[in-house]
Amino acid sequence: MRKVIGIIVGLVVAVAAIDFAWGLAARWFPSPIDPGADVDILATYVIRMPLAAKLMVVAGWLIAGLAAAFIALRISQWRPAGWIVGVVIVALGVWNLTQLAQPWWMQVMSFVAPLLGCWLAERHFHRARPGDPLIN
Repeated sequence: MRKVIGIIVGLVVAVAAIDFAWGLAARWFPSPIDPGADVDILATYVIRMPLAAKLMVVAGWLIAGLAAAFIALRISQWRPAGWIVGVVIVALGVWNLTQLAQPWWMQVMSFVAPLLGCWLAERHFHRARPGDPLIN
C-alpha cells in the first residue's frame, strides 16, 4: 500500500509543479488570448511565447520529475516508484503534445526533462544518510 500511495502523491506533486510552471509563465508573460480559445489559436500563442516563458515550462517539467520522483521514493521506500512516476509524467507530456503544438525542442524536453529529474532524484535518494532504511 505504501508503494501505491508514494506513486500517487508523487504524481499529484508532478501535476502541481507543471501547472505552476505554466501558470507562472502565463502570469509573467500575459496572453492576449482567451483561455477558452480554439486549439489552433492557443498553439500559435505557445509557438510565439517568449523564450523565457518556454524555459519556465521546461524547468517545470524538470522540477516535476525531480520532486515527484523524490517524494515517491521517500514515501514508498521502493526504487522503481520514482521511475514509474517519471514514465507517467512523460506519458502526460505525450498527451499534451497531441493536444497542443509546441516547438520541436520543447517536444524533446517534454521527454528528457522529467526523466532527468527522476534520475537526479534517484541518485540523491540512494546516498547513505544516517537513520534512513536501506533500499534494495
